[in-house]
Amino acid sequence: MIGRRSIASLAIGASFCAMPIVASVAVKRAADRPKTIDVAIVKEPLSSAVKALEMYLPLRVQIVMSGDPLVTFRASHVSPEAALHAVALSAGATLTADDDHYSITSGPSVTIDVKDEDVHAILQSMKKQCGIRNLVIDPGVQGKGTFLFASVPCRTAFDVVLRTFDLASVDYGNSVVTVGTRKQ
Repeated sequence: MIGRRSIASLAIGASFCAMPIVASVAVKRAADRPKTIDVAIVKEPLSSAVKALEMYLPLRVQIVMSGDPLVTFRASHVSPEAALHAVALSAGATLTADDDHYSITSGPSVTIDVKDEDVHAILQSMKKQCGIRNLVIDPGVQGKGTFLFASVPCRTAFDVVLRTFDLASVDYGNSVVTVGTRKQ
């Protein structure tokens, strides 16, 4: 014989089983547009959102952050790359693509749109955006360049600018960076 307490606990257990399970991460191919996906991510860790998106991406994703922030993103008929970019932004991070993987990183980034700008002005703008307190530029550094960066991680932006002008930098820590011509 089953007592009242047992019946009550069975009823409670049954009610939990009968409740629909709502997925907080849902990613699927859009039926009418095969190169796009529909995404619904609600307050999920970034790592879970990335795992759900990764199967639709051409490259693997590397997360380089100290923590796993919660993200929310909903969209229909978006490319997988656009969804990944939006999820990274939702986490307060930036997305970059290399030859063999995507990287999601936190930290400061560079947004710059200049045409035929002096290298000193470009480096000073990047210094400010990246939070570098002391930037020492060798007197031999000169040139003009055109750059369009939108939320590019500081390290990547500096690498691109330095390579473009054939420059090298040394980071001494304590927020001191020197920039000079490459020694050949």
